[in-house]
Amino acid sequence: MQPTDDSVRMIWEGVLGADRMCRYYGYLADRLSRLGGLLAIGTVSFSAGAVLTVLNQLPDWVSLVSIAAAAVAGVVMAVGRYPQKAARSGEVYRALGPLATEWEELWSSVYERDETELRTACGRLSRQQRAVLERVPGELPVWKGLARRSEREADEYWTSRYASA
Repeated sequence: MQPTDDSVRMIWEGVLGADRMCRYYGYLADRLSRLGGLLAIGTVSFSAGAVLTVLNQLPDWVSLVSIAAAAVAGVVMAVGRYPQKAARSGEVYRALGPLATEWEELWSSVYERDETELRTACGRLSRQQRAVLERVPGELPVWKGLARRSEREADEYWTSRYASA
């Protein structure tokens, strides 16, 4: 039995959604990692600057500004927990990757499978994806710019891939 239009649409949306999420959490991990690294470098640099101003007998205000900047960078890094969030985002990315591949495999065989098999596979993949993403909204930030970029890139990739087929 040929798949219904609803099943084909659900699988297509699953493919796009999985790719978008995978891209988003990969980009998020990278951005959080870079942000944490920059804050760590800033903390160390400003701390070293404070020490150097004292050793070189520069005006007190230079040392105070360096100490304040180091403190602010340290607090932002501690409160933001960027390295931990980057690691968590990387875990989500690695968990979504195989699911995105399974969605793609399901899509590539959508007209070769029977309706019941498609719906079962679609339901299973959707549940697995929801399980991965279940706690994520409370743990990781949602950055609209990254979300839009991920959506745009996934849409362009899949549209161009199947427009030429």
